[in-house]
Amino acid sequence: MAIVESVVEILLRKLADPLIREVILLHGVDDQVQWLEAEFRRMQCFLEDADAKKEGDRRVKGWVGDVRDVAYDAEDVIDTFLFKVAILRRTGFVGCIKRNACISNELKPRHEVGSKIELIKNKIRTISESRSTYGIESIGQGAGTSSAGRSLQEWRLTSPLSQESDFVGFEKDMEILVAQLMEGESRRCVVSVVGMGGLGKTTLITKVYNNTRVNAHFDSCEWICISQEYSVRDLLTKIINRYMVISEADLKNMDLFQLRHKISLYLQRKRYLMVLDDIWTMEAWDALKDAFPDMNNGSRVMLTTRNKDVALHAQSLLHEPRFLEKDESWDLFCKKAFPGQNNICPPDHLEKLGRVIVDKCHGLPLAIVVIGGLLARKEAREWENIRKSLSWQFIQGEVKISHILSLSYKDLPYYLKPCFLYLGNFPEDREFRAKELIQMWAAEGFLQQRGEETLEEVGEDCLKELIQRSMVQVAKRSSSGNIKSCHIHDLLRDLSISQAKEGMFLQVHSGINANAPPASRARRLAIHHNNLSEYISLSCSTPHLRSVLIYNIERDAWLQRKEVKFLFRSFKLLRVLYIHRADIEKLPREIGELIHLRYLGCTNTYLRSLPSSIGNLPNLQTLFVTSYFFLRVPSTIEKMQQLRHFQVKGTNKRLSIECLVEIEGRPRLDRINSLQTLSIVKSGKWMKGCLGKLTNLRKLGIFVYTETDAEVLYESIVNLDCLHYLNLQARLSKLPDSSFFPTNLTNLTLKHSRLEEDPMATLEKLKNLRVLRFYPDSYVGKEMACSAQGFPRLESLHLRQLYLLEEWRVEEGSMPSLLHLLIHYCTKLKKLPEGLQHVSTLNKLELWNMPVKFRARLEEDGGEDWYKIRHIPSIDISDRMIWS
Repeated sequence: MAIVESVVEILLRKLADPLIREVILLHGVDDQVQWLEAEFRRMQCFLEDADAKKEGDRRVKGWVGDVRDVAYDAEDVIDTFLFKVAILRRTGFVGCIKRNACISNELKPRHEVGSKIELIKNKIRTISESRSTYGIESIGQGAGTSSAGRSLQEWRLTSPLSQESDFVGFEKDMEILVAQLMEGESRRCVVSVVGMGGLGKTTLITKVYNNTRVNAHFDSCEWICISQEYSVRDLLTKIINRYMVISEADLKNMDLFQLRHKISLYLQRKRYLMVLDDIWTMEAWDALKDAFPDMNNGSRVMLTTRNKDVALHAQSLLHEPRFLEKDESWDLFCKKAFPGQNNICPPDHLEKLGRVIVDKCHGLPLAIVVIGGLLARKEAREWENIRKSLSWQFIQGEVKISHILSLSYKDLPYYLKPCFLYLGNFPEDREFRAKELIQMWAAEGFLQQRGEETLEEVGEDCLKELIQRSMVQVAKRSSSGNIKSCHIHDLLRDLSISQAKEGMFLQVHSGINANAPPASRARRLAIHHNNLSEYISLSCSTPHLRSVLIYNIERDAWLQRKEVKFLFRSFKLLRVLYIHRADIEKLPREIGELIHLRYLGCTNTYLRSLPSSIGNLPNLQTLFVTSYFFLRVPSTIEKMQQLRHFQVKGTNKRLSIECLVEIEGRPRLDRINSLQTLSIVKSGKWMKGCLGKLTNLRKLGIFVYTETDAEVLYESIVNLDCLHYLNLQARLSKLPDSSFFPTNLTNLTLKHSRLEEDPMATLEKLKNLRVLRFYPDSYVGKEMACSAQGFPRLESLHLRQLYLLEEWRVEEGSMPSLLHLLIHYCTKLKKLPEGLQHVSTLNKLELWNMPVKFRARLEEDGGEDWYKIRHIPSIDISDRMIWS
């Protein structure tokens, strides 16, 4: 039901928007829209109470569904009206507000919207009367028992981010698996971890995979997710791309036999560990196994599967993790239900209730962490309610787990439910970028402004709350510890899709259900496995779609230009459009008609330019592109005054290919005062008088071509007080004085700058700097020195491919907060600095592709420099195929 509450909330915010109200007033439909707004506000009063009463009551459920449908109808009418007015005036949505001419041309859309609103008003009257007819008039007369009223602000203040490293009860399993990988027969063996969903198979092997002894034992370790919707070709290509540099054209010309042979030839020279996570069928193993040669050198393949027959078919060593014991279950539960309270016993009355609840999970880790996240900071009365609702007999299968998972979903406050359901858009076993997800939430209208905070900050809190509740898991963190990417357990993904389908929130059209007819009322559509053509052939009319996300998972599956045109021509009310793998060099000009578009993502494309009509998207908040080429952007970009994030990346990072934004002409980018992200852009005339006025800019990536542009950059960035991230690619003889850098700068990347003077003397004075990365050719000097008290807050330092660096000195007291140090391919560096032994905070050291003599000095038994690093808990010294 909270989906309905969210739908109504978004509609009311739209009707209250000053710009929209001005259009409505100008076109003489204000009275009718005001009536709608008043009625939907009255409906809001009933919806929370209905949430508490609809379970088990088909009448209430039906009434809530009617409210959802009429709210959708109202939104369609308003958005269609705005679209037609904007197209008629040909100047975009903002232009139509400012012009009073051509009113006669707009009588038709005014008449149409008036007639449609009258129909909606009749539906609303019928819905209101039906409460009495169905005998549910008591809805709204009492406060519901849902916990949705708890504000996000309260959660933020009281709930620390959960640690995804919680690991209880698997210590013995881990010892067994590590022994099976490192000991025993020299032949290539398969080790399978078998068990039902939610048993913790992936959690267990993640610990094993990241074990320092295991990493040191194997020359090469790789992890590949299989899932139900797999493509053999794509999996093999993915493995090849981890090891080798091969062009897309050459890969495309290889058949499956050649791909397997290519991998096998490479692995013959290695003692390797290959993890195949979540393999479902014997056919999947048969299609991959020949790529993994047996050179009698102790190589291993590790599988996780729910199907024991798959493990037996692979002739593997079987390991079946057990369910947790009672005490282990309680320890895991406490980590989730009482976060941040290590070794503090809960009150007796809560412990008694909690142990009863945990017993009903029967030692299944996923059920325990989810129920623990649900109960975190709830009162005893709510614990008792949960205990009563769990009065079912546990069966060792995944059907019964869904009961616990659905309880956690129902407990989500209304503002989090659409955020959770949106996760069903992403393909199975796929990591999704946290920033990308939050930007989509904002585009959909799920996030509501809160005081002085940005929508992105509100979205981060929503994501952290879902993580705290164990509904989402962190996959990767940035060097500074921020959430970089996430993933969702298969069973929770299934839950999100089923709930979304029931509420007409989302339909997923994938390889598994490719022949299923589209749901005509679904507001969002996710297409996986290049099934757009199939969807088009099946499709009934779905012009009301608000989101279309297309993931061409198979590497050879590319969206063609005619299919891209279909998207832009058919769905005029889109807020979110995401396309992964499209064989296009330019977006069609029809994009300018999608006036409601707020998020546009085009990844893995051949895009070279954007049409001038892109300037007709006044509501666009995020433009995210990855391509193989320079991206030319028209000067009309200055009209996109709601733009918050404009980010362009190179498609092939392994070949160090940058995709740069080249802005045509001299647009007044300072008019886009909401801009927070601009990356990576080529310097030019647009900078003069504009860059320094982008005072909300938080992330800037810039490629500076001339000394004149560099001077403009230095003059400008000193005014960017909000700037936290700077990716500077420029030919510079030396850095400017530290006073030129913004005081809030936390993250700095230097690339191709060819600095001749030691940059550390300047950079160590930046008191808020936390992450510093030197990429290829950033520094061409022979010596580098870090003085005492320098870099007071630096947490992560990367030195990559500084080919001329010979000596690095670190004085005692320098970098007192350093946590992570990465040195890669600094081929002339003779040794680690003496002062590194005094950096007591350092907990991770990575040395990749360093000279043999350098590595010999760091050997644990007899290395003359071992004393400098022996205090560091995690040390990775290896040869890796790393591309910057």
